[in-house]
Amino acid sequence: MNPNLKREDEVVISDHLMLNEASPLPFVIHDRESAEEDLRLKYRYLELRMDVLQHNILTRHKTYQATRSFLSDHDFVEVETPVLMKSTPEGARDYLVPSRIHQGQFYALPQSPQIYKQILMISGYDRYFQIVKCFRDEDLRADRQPEFTQIDIEMSFVDEEDVFTNRERI
Repeated sequence: MNPNLKREDEVVISDHLMLNEASPLPFVIHDRESAEEDLRLKYRYLELRMDVLQHNILTRHKTYQATRSFLSDHDFVEVETPVLMKSTPEGARDYLVPSRIHQGQFYALPQSPQIYKQILMISGYDRYFQIVKCFRDEDLRADRQPEFTQIDIEMSFVDEEDVFTNRERI
């Protein structure tokens, strides 16, 4: 009997025939220090079984759920903005995606949804949010990642105190 059941169902067998032996795992699943990062990434599906990573994924999920719930309850509208856009000269360097149809032309991956949320604001949506992937083609540093997720929020016709109050409540 398995003391660590994930569900209530359990199968008890009366006989078995071994067809093949499984190879040993490439590292100890519950010991992150037992393998170098390259090996863990090669077998990412095994690494994701680690308690710490399972905890991180569930925490992120719960954070997204709580954020969406709070913002929806406070009249924010969640809008997904385009991922492929025209490259613009400001900010960090863009990641460029070549167009197969329009030879020699490129799309840019968004550094932020800034232009689209501004269009939403002038279109009459006074509270917007989005949990969005952003991309910046910059040198890799601890405070600069090429791909990151941000919670993007915008409000129209509010003062600084409204912004601070809403951010603190989230």
